[in-house]
Amino acid sequence: MNLLKDYIKSQILKLEGTKIQEIQAKSNILAQHYFNISKSELYIKDISLSEEDIINLDSMFVQLYQNKPVQYIIGETYFYNDKFLTPPGVFIPRPETELLVDCALEFLSKSKDDLKIIDFCTGSGCILLSIAKKFPNHQYIGVDKSGIAIKTAKKNRDSLGLKNVQFFNQDIFKYNQSKADLLLCNPPYLAKDEIESLEQSVKDYDPLSALTDFKNGTSFYKYLISNFNKLIKKNGIMLLEIPFSAVTDDIIAINTDFNTNKSLFYKDLEGKNRVIKIY
Repeated sequence: MNLLKDYIKSQILKLEGTKIQEIQAKSNILAQHYFNISKSELYIKDISLSEEDIINLDSMFVQLYQNKPVQYIIGETYFYNDKFLTPPGVFIPRPETELLVDCALEFLSKSKDDLKIIDFCTGSGCILLSIAKKFPNHQYIGVDKSGIAIKTAKKNRDSLGLKNVQFFNQDIFKYNQSKADLLLCNPPYLAKDEIESLEQSVKDYDPLSALTDFKNGTSFYKYLISNFNKLIKKNGIMLLEIPFSAVTDDIIAINTDFNTNKSLFYKDLEGKNRVIKIY
């Protein structure tokens, strides 16, 4: 009898010694996804594998051997409190970005008005949709120049049953619609010359346009901060995720040079500046 537990052990042995990280966790995720079971069920149940199961699982593990992100293999990612579709071509949400959601929720919790929230570089829509789920009475707009990202974001919106969120396939640098009470953005912030040093699973699979501006990593910050008054309503704020790199110093300089508004930083769990609030 072929048992799932034994199959996973054999796959982990094959993966040991490769450059692939977190092989136990990734192997478990593939099995959980395929059988639609919880982590506890994976360990407790004796699940028998048919020949078809083995063929299908082998296909998934072949992709893992190629260091393909597990989120792209299964086509989904857990973010904040929900599961979001993230097919290849759509940026995989990172856990540290959940701080951006927390900051937005803090701002919205203090307002009783109906507000307009805009999310630039929305990707899968996970940031905007996580916020809209908590505060469904506001108006939400997500913008991204990637057609596959917008298509995916709409599917994620529909699966969550949210009616108050619109997504538009548009270049944010050409955005000329109404102002926001709250503008969010997790932009491509890596410099072009940083790409080569990234982990293989990132640089080979994540869409490059979601990682870098193909310049020095500051293009989006310069545009957003210098156009604060054109993009933000009175008493509104801008929340931008920032990297822990030399770019951070450039962002601070950009804020000083182009903007007279106040700003403050929010730190992540590692104590690093992760979000800048401009108000």
